[in-house]
Amino acid sequence: MVTNGIIRYRRGDHSRDDITQDDVEQVCRDSSSSDCVDNHRLFNIPSAKQTCIDATFTNDTMIPKVRNGIKMGEGDGTVSLLSLGAMCAEGWKRPRWNPGGIKVVTVELPHRPIASIPRGGANTSDHVDILGSTGLNEIILKVATGVGHEITENYVSNIREYAKKIEWD
Repeated sequence: MVTNGIIRYRRGDHSRDDITQDDVEQVCRDSSSSDCVDNHRLFNIPSAKQTCIDATFTNDTMIPKVRNGIKMGEGDGTVSLLSLGAMCAEGWKRPRWNPGGIKVVTVELPHRPIASIPRGGANTSDHVDILGSTGLNEIILKVATGVGHEITENYVSNIREYAKKIEWD
């Protein structure tokens, strides 16, 4: 129940972090009941660590560089390289993480955007913009037409070296 912007839920054995209006079980029907509590989690998360980004701070001499309060490292502009590629480069090739032995082929595409095209053009590999990449579309078509076996591994980063340093087992 939403009253004056406040969402009220019934107390129970379990608390929920994700709040949806469709969850009828959690809505208080009688707001005067002692079983109801105010829950502002949608707007104010008291259990979360209070953090902020100082957009005024930039230091291009640091490693990694910090631009507008954000550490810039290897990756697709949104997700770090280690998160993107460690499982593909090493993890899925290990029996513990791939007990069925399914073949995994890792293909990294170089990021070569065209500055005059807002989304980078046919050779971008930046996060979501990669969906318009000619290289990715060729790979998808090979899989869809049954010639996925022609796809070969291609690395443009040092992810293999990074992934080998992880204690997998």
